[in-house]
Amino acid sequence: MLEALDGLTVAALDRYEGTHYAEGAEAMLLFRLDAGGEASLKMAEQILNDDHAKNIKVTSDPKEAAAIIKLRQDMLPAVFANGQHIMEDMAVPLSKLPEMMDYIASVAQDLNVEIYTAGHAGDGNVHPTVIWPADEEEPPKEALQAIRLMFRKALALGGTISGEHAVGMSKNQWNNEELGFDVDEIQHQIKGLFDPLGILNPKRKID
Repeated sequence: MLEALDGLTVAALDRYEGTHYAEGAEAMLLFRLDAGGEASLKMAEQILNDDHAKNIKVTSDPKEAAAIIKLRQDMLPAVFANGQHIMEDMAVPLSKLPEMMDYIASVAQDLNVEIYTAGHAGDGNVHPTVIWPADEEEPPKEALQAIRLMFRKALALGGTISGEHAVGMSKNQWNNEELGFDVDEIQHQIKGLFDPLGILNPKRKID
């Protein structure tokens, strides 16, 4: 486990859990080591110190570790409690993850949209969750614009519009932009061989 959380997400966890991690923090990195022993813990702590991390908590105590893992488990309900939401899952090359997360923050500020961002820091997968008021059923146009901008940025960085959750119905119009018309046509031909009547999972990814 290696998770990067932005400040808004950490603050949401604080409200949900009654903790105080967000005080003076702009982000949080959660990780778990499978390698055991004090030497591994000291190495991890040294790496964090070398990169000027603050409020470092390293533990081998099962109860303390469980409390930290619980933050990861409760992240989604903590964020979703803030209103209606759309959670995306674009992915970028690992070296571009900081740039992507910074870009998401700038989009949120420019469009005045609330975006809570968490990323799988070990593989470059980013989960920005766009939030809008609970009493508004449809997302505002600014929220949809933010999503479009984030997709385009992920593609510009050599990434993908979906790292985990698949394309489905909501993102199938982005296939051509990511893969190109030639690849899209080949995918249609392959699907046509196995599903000539178009009855298998229709309108998802390949429409």
